[in-house]
Amino acid sequence: MPYVRTLTFTVPPDRVEELSPGHNLYLAAVFGTQIAAQNTQGYQKGGVWMQRQTEGSTLVFMFSQWDELDSMESYANIPMLLDFVKDVSTYLSPVKLEIYEVLG
Repeated sequence: MPYVRTLTFTVPPDRVEELSPGHNLYLAAVFGTQIAAQNTQGYQKGGVWMQRQTEGSTLVFMFSQWDELDSMESYANIPMLLDFVKDVSTYLSPVKLEIYEVLG
């Protein structure tokens, strides 16, 4: 059965401009993490959604779907991804990481 890994964090209003195309946060979230996933065996699909909140912050929701847990773990241990999660947690907001089993 496939597994889905989600990663959610919030960008505060004073840093939202960093989610604009060309900025490092945008490039890392939208392209970097997806390129890393595509180069990991077992990757099926993934994506990133951003939702503006009423107070001006932006909620970022990232997902990736995997053939098996071992593949997902390999992805989660890529140094670039570990650095991304650490930096987001340090400079923006706590990261919420969840793993789901796809049924059906």
